[in-house]
Parts: sequence; C-alpha cells; structure tokens
Amino acid sequence: MPRKVRTPWVIPEGTPPSKCRGCGAEIYFVPYTRRVDKKIGRMPCNPDGTPHWSTCPESHQFRKGREAV
Repeated sequence: MPRKVRTPWVIPEGTPPSKCRGCGAEIYFVPYTRRVDKKIGRMPCNPDGTPHWSTCPESHQFRKGREAV
C-alpha cells in the first residue's frame, strides 16, 4: 500500500542542503513541532518540498523499530 503524502513542506530560506545517506540525493531538513511531545523534529524533504522518505529507494534503511517493507 503506498504511503499517504501530505501537501509539500515549505523549506525555510537559508536552510542548507544535505545529502541522503541512503541514495545520495540532495535533501533539506525542515524543522517542525511534533504533536505528541511538542519537541522540534526535522523532516527530510526533497527540493520540491515532498517528504524524502516517499521517494528514496533506500528508505527502508531508516525505519526505526519496525520491519523493513
């Protein structure tokens, strides 16, 4: 079953690019406030604002506490 992808994230101006450790693509870490504990998280996003986990061919490497699909 494909994962549900929400509307694109807004990459704040000045956010430095990074490289994905799995596939080497250029990504940006967008800060957001987590709903559960109100801590600041960082969502890896593609340059177009879509979550990188939805397009990365190596996303299974980064899943915590669950079996790779």
